[in-house]
Amino acid sequence: MAMSAPLSRLLPAALLVALIAAPAVAAVPAKPVPAKPATARPAATDWSQRIALTAAGGVLIGNPAAAVKLVEFGSLTCPHCRHFHETGFPVLKTRFLATGTVSYEYRPFSLNGIDLMAGHLLYCQTPAAAWAFVNKAYLRQDQLIGPFMQISEADREAVGKLPEAAQGPRMAELGRLPEFSGLAPAQYQACIAAQPAMDRLMAIRTDAVQTHGLTGTPSFLINGRMQAGVFDWPALEPLLAAAVKSAPKSAPAKAAPAPPRPAPKRTT
Repeated sequence: MAMSAPLSRLLPAALLVALIAAPAVAAVPAKPVPAKPATARPAATDWSQRIALTAAGGVLIGNPAAAVKLVEFGSLTCPHCRHFHETGFPVLKTRFLATGTVSYEYRPFSLNGIDLMAGHLLYCQTPAAAWAFVNKAYLRQDQLIGPFMQISEADREAVGKLPEAAQGPRMAELGRLPEFSGLAPAQYQACIAAQPAMDRLMAIRTDAVQTHGLTGTPSFLINGRMQAGVFDWPALEPLLAAAVKSAPKSAPAKAAPAPPRPAPKRTT
């Protein structure tokens, strides 16, 4: 929406002062009045820089008190999810997240074993580092997936004979996930072995499918409601804009009541 230009203000004309020459008195120059420094306005909060992990196992970006809450169920190996992050997320960040009108939560949805193992790495880093890993996975998605596709059939059969708890970590090793992660070996091993991470990822999958009826990725919730058939930014943007428009506006703060006046003293 184009903003209207500010109205110009009419300034009063300068007054002309007549100088009367007095032969016996010299004119005294006026002392310059120091200009008052301009008061800088406080910078508006850029909510898109606020990143936190949520109890649901997601990465939250933006104002946690925003009236409109957007949740994405995204797969790190999903090309449509990558397309959304390349084309839609930059607009979402600038237009909705930075202003604090919308919050965005990324919940890693596991379509396959690569998603499941890579998803572990979100929970052993700082929130900012976890989000950086998500961006890296989409930016270099072919490098994430490619080594897994090159695992030989013999190696796959050998992995299948391992105890169930060891199969995922071994496949991740064969798929060169440790190198892709960029983590130190000890930190990587702690990430992959963490049972709470596995529990969170499986809970996200169960919630998405059974509670919200997810049928594909990416899928989006707006204020807890699944947006059926919406898988890209052109479809999501008008729905998000409508939610922002209809969201209740915060009531202005009420002024504190004036203190009661003292009762007048009686005169005797």
